[in-house]
Amino acid sequence: MKTCLFTILLFTAIAASSAFGQDTIKLFDATPITPTDYSSDWGRLGANVFASKDVYLSCPAGGTNYAYVTGPDNGNLFVDNFMMMNGDNICPNGSNCFAGTFASPMLMIGQSMQSTYLGVAPIDISSRLKSSGVYTFELADYSYAYGNSDIYLHTSCTFGTYVCHRNNGSAAPKTLAISGDMLAAHLGHGDKEGPCD
Repeated sequence: MKTCLFTILLFTAIAASSAFGQDTIKLFDATPITPTDYSSDWGRLGANVFASKDVYLSCPAGGTNYAYVTGPDNGNLFVDNFMMMNGDNICPNGSNCFAGTFASPMLMIGQSMQSTYLGVAPIDISSRLKSSGVYTFELADYSYAYGNSDIYLHTSCTFGTYVCHRNNGSAAPKTLAISGDMLAAHLGHGDKEGPCD
């Protein structure tokens, strides 16, 4: 009886994970603790963006889509100071994406964020998925020091890609963000994978 129940539960778990497929992409490689560079150009919100990534998400219409960002192994993430998605801070309570420090970051320059910082739990950004399109993720520094852990995006949406669309010679080529299943058709009529130069 126990073996039968275990087999049923295992089959149900496998079926559920297949039905609610998940795609994962690494948004950012880790940046070691670095002193703030006040000579660089500081942008909106009085902060310096030190890493940025555009991601094309193809999200099924009418469904319940989910997305969350995590550190390595689906664990806590670390960003000094904050992480933005399409210009809005997504850190807990609109604050920093770290929960504190247990040593001075200036004493740990060049070390990993985990050597000094306390991380924050994975961040659910599902409510921010409005439709298919390009989503911009940025890491920003206020002052003193900055850095981040590896950061991953997990989602029920699929990731697209960029192509250099040649416009059949009628206009200058332009970069398009497309869903992955459209790539073969674009390559078939002469577009090139990746953004235009």
